[in-house]
Formats: sequence, C-alpha cells, structure tokens
Amino acid sequence: MRDHNREWILGYNHYLGECSVFEAELWGIFDGLLLIHGRDIDKVIIFIDSLVVVKAIQDGQLSDLNFVLVRRIFQVLKHIGHWRLRYVSREENKAADFLAKMASDKKEGVQIFDEVPKELIVSSQSLI
Repeated sequence: MRDHNREWILGYNHYLGECSVFEAELWGIFDGLLLIHGRDIDKVIIFIDSLVVVKAIQDGQLSDLNFVLVRRIFQVLKHIGHWRLRYVSREENKAADFLAKMASDKKEGVQIFDEVPKELIVSSQSLI
C-alpha cells in the first residue's frame, strides 16, 4: 500500500494454499481493504493486474464460488468514502507480485510489512 505520494505505507501477503489466480486476486483486495478499514482513509484506488477480476467486479459477473468474497469486499468498500478499481500491467504491479510469491514460500497465513522487505529492495529498486 502506498500513499498519494507513492510512499510505502505497508505491505502484506496471505498464504492461501491451493486456489485459482482469480481467487488469490480477490483475497488480495479483501485483505488490503481489511487492513485499511480501521485507519483514517477515505479515498482508495485499488490497482490490480488481472483484467478478469476488474471486469468481474465492475460488471458483477461472478461465479457462486466467489460471490461471497466479492460481497464481503463490497461491504468493506461501503465504509470508504471514495474508491476506484484500476487495472495496471504486471510490470507496474511487480511489488505486489513479489509479496505474493513470498507468501507461497513462507506458508504463514497473513504477514504484514510495516517497512519495505529487504528481499524486495535487493530484488529490484524499481519494484518499490
């Protein structure tokens, strides 16, 4: 997560075990929204590198399997003044992908990073 100046606020990941990329993207959105829910944040732009997820949420084209999770996402979004979902390329979303890969390596549920992880800095300065 970044502020309006693109400065690091916090990072997070969540080990989900086996699931589809679509489900992992939805969980990423949900976890992020839960993390900001208790903070004094009234404007959110959700950047996501899955056009399928963006369209599914915007168009309401959801399978029964994911409907509950999407409904929970919208319940949290109701408490945020202004929000927008925006598609970005994988290239622009490398830091998020890196954190997701860290989750699959560590297999530890939700991890929160108040500081940029050293592995992310070492991996590439362009990611942060």
